Amino acid sequence: MNSTDILPWPNPNTERISWSVAEQAGVDLWVRRLDQIPGPSPGNKAYKLHWHLEKAARTFSKSLLTFGGPWSNHLHAVAAAGHARGIRTIGVVRGERPQNEDQLTDTLRDCEAWGMTLLFVSRAEYSEKHTDFFKAWLRDEFNNPWIVPEGGADALGVMGSQKIIEPRDIESPWDAILVSAGTGATAAGLAIAMKGASPLVVCSALKGWRPLEAIETLIASTLNDEVWAHELMDNIHAWEDAHEGGFAKRTPELMACLTSWEDETGLQLDALYTGKLVLALSRILISNSPSRPRFLASGSRILLMHTGGLQGNRSWRTKYKRSGAP
Repeated sequence: MNSTDILPWPNPNTERISWSVAEQAGVDLWVRRLDQIPGPSPGNKAYKLHWHLEKAARTFSKSLLTFGGPWSNHLHAVAAAGHARGIRTIGVVRGERPQNEDQLTDTLRDCEAWGMTLLFVSRAEYSEKHTDFFKAWLRDEFNNPWIVPEGGADALGVMGSQKIIEPRDIESPWDAILVSAGTGATAAGLAIAMKGASPLVVCSALKGWRPLEAIETLIASTLNDEVWAHELMDNIHAWEDAHEGGFAKRTPELMACLTSWEDETGLQLDALYTGKLVLALSRILISNSPSRPRFLASGSRILLMHTGGLQGNRSWRTKYKRSGAP
């Protein structure tokens, strides 16, 4: 693909899913298969990176720099998309490079195979990634690349994520739309696009993170309107206790849920984001308590966003037995 070509927007399938937990609760469950999007960057990354790739393709250096950990879906998607579009990519990686190259993660091996330059920094240095001083040093070091925040969490990422919502979602609103979150950019885009037509449930993958605050900040910076952002928050609900102990934590209950879901539906989930969302949903539907939200009541029709991230499952699938034993 020529670097000046404009990327088309994805057109993912939305499928009705037969899942015993939802059926027993009387809930009509649908899944938007962002994980099936063809091309170098499937999942929500296809949307969050859209405008960043357009911007990078038009810079003098035709390069893009971003940040992530050793198993980062974000770095993986950026490297793949940059390779496909002829954009130079630089990944600032949290932690030291392994002395033994055999210990380099499969994710980072892919990134290097696609031409991404990897810069490993200490955790202390990585914590400064948002500072003007650190970004100025990176621009000087790598010939002024377009810099994308970790996870694509900024106004351009939010703008792209709005395209996940389709006209039919507005014309025939769902009783609820569910999405996992690590930065809040995807959820912010959904909220802007939906304009309150359906309740939006955001499942946090991070311990101690306040997703509603992060989402409102992202909406306000994208719309440049704090009042409008505050109004949109009225129809957003957060599940903040679904992190299973912290980011990348995999409890036996989570792994059992993933196994049961995949056996029933044939759909693979990632263990960091959408898998935790499905587990949180199953807990609520199975409990059948009076506190169950109205939008998840029997007879409701809900849409779950499968945001992808399946490449990251390689971090544990080689170690984890289907039986659930470590």
